[in-house]
Amino acid sequence: MMKPLTRLYSNPTLWVMLTVLVKVPIFLTRHIQEDAFITWRVAKNVLDLGVIGFNGAERISASTTHLYVAVSAFFQFLFGGFFVYPLLVFSSILFAVGSIWLARLFFNDDLKRQFLFVVLLNIVPPALTASCAGMEYGILFFLYCGLIYYAVYRRKNWAYFVFPLLLLWTRLDAAIFLGVLFLADFIIRRKFNYVFLMAGIIGLSSVVLFNFLYFGELVNHTITAKKIAYKNFFLDQSWQHIVLQWAYYGGLIKKYSVLTLGVFVSFLLILGVCLFKIIKSKMFNREQKILILAISVYALLKISVFAYFQAYFDWYYWLPRVFLFVVMIIYLLNFLPLNKKFLLLGLVMFFGTFYLFQFVQSYAIGYMEDGQRRKIAKELSVDSDPRHSIMLEPAGIIPFYTGFYTYDEVGLVNKKITAEMQNDENFWWVNSVRKFQPDYILTVKNKVGATGSYYQLKQADTEFFNSRYRFVKTYQIAELTQNAPQILKWIYEFRPIGKDYHLYKKR
Repeated sequence: MMKPLTRLYSNPTLWVMLTVLVKVPIFLTRHIQEDAFITWRVAKNVLDLGVIGFNGAERISASTTHLYVAVSAFFQFLFGGFFVYPLLVFSSILFAVGSIWLARLFFNDDLKRQFLFVVLLNIVPPALTASCAGMEYGILFFLYCGLIYYAVYRRKNWAYFVFPLLLLWTRLDAAIFLGVLFLADFIIRRKFNYVFLMAGIIGLSSVVLFNFLYFGELVNHTITAKKIAYKNFFLDQSWQHIVLQWAYYGGLIKKYSVLTLGVFVSFLLILGVCLFKIIKSKMFNREQKILILAISVYALLKISVFAYFQAYFDWYYWLPRVFLFVVMIIYLLNFLPLNKKFLLLGLVMFFGTFYLFQFVQSYAIGYMEDGQRRKIAKELSVDSDPRHSIMLEPAGIIPFYTGFYTYDEVGLVNKKITAEMQNDENFWWVNSVRKFQPDYILTVKNKVGATGSYYQLKQADTEFFNSRYRFVKTYQIAELTQNAPQILKWIYEFRPIGKDYHLYKKR
């Protein structure tokens, strides 16, 4: 028994294989983040037409990430329509490799603790979503860890240059991480690293210049579109709401409540105790302690800044949560007497509950997506003519599978919608329908003309809409949840997921 365990502890390749194997059940839930399909459609557009865009020859930075578009295009080129699972496996491998680099940094030559660190980190909820939900965060974590390990810790000049460039081409908000690591590197070395500084400047300026020359915008259009579309979205600007949002996105409980706040604050207090003991301990050298503090500062800074600016997309917070778990796992593996088998077993079981928690969450989300948006896409694909158009929100699963020309209600994938919002922020929706006359319209939650919704009609537009469009059907979320397995019904009662969709077709 001990010989196979020793072989496992001493072989990082097996660690990676084990973490990927553990994530297979998460893959099978079919929980893919909606925005991943936007990136994948942009990648497909690159392969089909050689244009970085969403709708044919129209250039638009509809994806938040340039590097992941290129990676997605490569996987679609290799695997065609079956690219999704190979891409998810690739993302999971990168995440595992990044966690191995952190393990080597914080546990020196202790292979047993390195192995436990890698396994435990890869099964916490934010790690599972970052590497399995289809977004660019597996790549991003790999690059973050590469910068920490090879640049700041091992002081390789090539790493100081390569990783910042790749990070900024993956996501512009990686600049926050680069700023914190630059400061940590300065404190460790007691001097500025000009290679690091120049890489950041070149990376940022090259992305901005590319955006300007190719798209005619300085930043990704997604940033511009969200700023315009959500200008009047956040009605509650109170500190109470911001604090609840901070806890909602910083923690794991997806419910705006005092309970969520209490749990998150309690977690942070425990984390503070862990950090204090790590800093006071002689188990870690000065560099290790500074880097542990740096990743903690980054995590809390990003959560706090993004929550303050009401960035309510959950994936922004995945990696900050991962780094908070990094600190917690480092503490547990160094300060618990792991030679006592019952403690080790208890630790594995404790983190196993986190895995089960995320599995159920992913199952709930995947079941909803499969039973509603993928169902809509399948039914519309019967009429799959690329000359047809659709107006809807969000612009992920349905446009990806139907191939329809898309107008989305946020304007992420179509600048024409953004322009209509700027022209008339109250009646932009009906103005867009009248002007573009899409073949299909999907409204979310409310039907057209419902009071207090996006879908307001001026009196003069009611006759126009009724004469040009007919109501087809409603895809009710209540019907989906009522037919769900019992465990999902309990989840949906605690955290309602999904909304009704109403389909209209041009007469």
